Amino acid sequence: MNHCASQPTGVLLRVPLCVACVVLMLMGCTTVPATEEPQAGGGFSPEVVTESFFEDLQRALQDPNLQQEETRSFWAERLSGYFAPAERDTQRLALRRALASFAAGLRQLADDETAIFEFRDFEPVEKIADDGERALVRLPSATISMMLIRTNERGSYVFYEQTISLSQVIGRPDGTVPVINIDGRWYLTEG
Repeated sequence: MNHCASQPTGVLLRVPLCVACVVLMLMGCTTVPATEEPQAGGGFSPEVVTESFFEDLQRALQDPNLQQEETRSFWAERLSGYFAPAERDTQRLALRRALASFAAGLRQLADDETAIFEFRDFEPVEKIADDGERALVRLPSATISMMLIRTNERGSYVFYEQTISLSQVIGRPDGTVPVINIDGRWYLTEG
């Protein structure tokens, strides 16, 4: 749960900012050449790497210290580790920008407002294609929910709620996530 104070703005301005942050994190970016960095991260199966990425993404978005640059850098580094080594530098930069944008959106909340951002129905991850080198996984029921809660002297109440499917966020109509096998480990990839 995140709560940040700042000047109040309209709900319609805040909601697209939060959704845009997630879109930036999940959409493809241009790859960069592989560096000498070791091939850490990833996962032992297409399903595990995908599930772990989204679990960590949710933790990042719920981190109460996300306003701090160090915290955003930690999460950008951790999340980029799920991507293929040749894509990490680009993903790390995109994730840093997206997390900074998300934190800026949270700062727009009024003193009496709280944002709750939840990933729902992300399990089980379903593998729909696998040729040993590349695979596609899908999270068939996955949704992302955002609630804005206002608290006053009579208690708390939800004054805005939006739920969207994962396929809307990642921009792939079939809701699939591509993964690649490099030296026996699976990584998220841009395609």
